[in-house]
Amino acid sequence: MGDLLRVMAAVGSCIAAFAALVVTIRVWRTSRLTARLEVVRGLHAELVSDSAAQDRHTLGSLHWQNREINPDGAERGEVMCAYFAMLWRFERLHAGRKVLLEEANGRRDVALKMLDEQVYTHVAEYVCTFRVIKEKLTESNRDDTVFDGAYVKTFEQLCISLAYNFDDPEKKARLGAHANNTEKCNCTCHEVAAKPPLPAQRPIGASA
Repeated sequence: MGDLLRVMAAVGSCIAAFAALVVTIRVWRTSRLTARLEVVRGLHAELVSDSAAQDRHTLGSLHWQNREINPDGAERGEVMCAYFAMLWRFERLHAGRKVLLEEANGRRDVALKMLDEQVYTHVAEYVCTFRVIKEKLTESNRDDTVFDGAYVKTFEQLCISLAYNFDDPEKKARLGAHANNTEKCNCTCHEVAAKPPLPAQRPIGASA
C-alpha cells in the first residue's frame, strides 16, 4: 500500500509539473503575441497619425489632381519635406516588419497577417505616388536633384516582401507596378489631365 501511494504521489507530481509547464507556455505565448500586436499597432498608427495625414494630403493633392509643382515660393519645399517624411515612415515600417518576421522565423503569424492587411492599401497607393511626386519635383527644378536612392530601394524591398506573402494576384500586381516599368499601373491618376501649378505662395515671414 505504501509503495502504491508513493507511485501515485510521484505520478501526481509529474502531472502537476506538466500542467504548470503547459500553463507557463500558454502565458508566454499570450504575452508574446500581445507584445507583437502592440508593435503592429504602433507601426500602423504611424501611417495614420495627424502628421502623416498632413503629408499624405500634400502629396495626394498633387498626385490625384495631376497638378504640377510651382518652383517659386514655399510649395516645392513643403512637397519635398512631405515626400521624404513618407519615405522614412515606410522605412520604419519595413524595419519593424523585418524584426517581426525574424522573430517568427519567417512565418506569418497572426500579428504579421494583421499588419500586412492593415498596411497593404497604404503601401500599394505609394507605389505610384512616390514615382509621380519625384517626377514632379524633378520637373519643377532640374538643378535641385532629389537624392532618395537608398530610401526608395527600401520601399521597393517592402513592396517585394509584402507581395511575396500575398496570394491574391491583383495585390501582387499593384505592389509590383512601376517595377522596372514592366508592370501596368492601374492608378487612376494616369487618366487625369495635367493641371498647371497653383500661384506661388511666399514663405511665412518673407518680404514682398
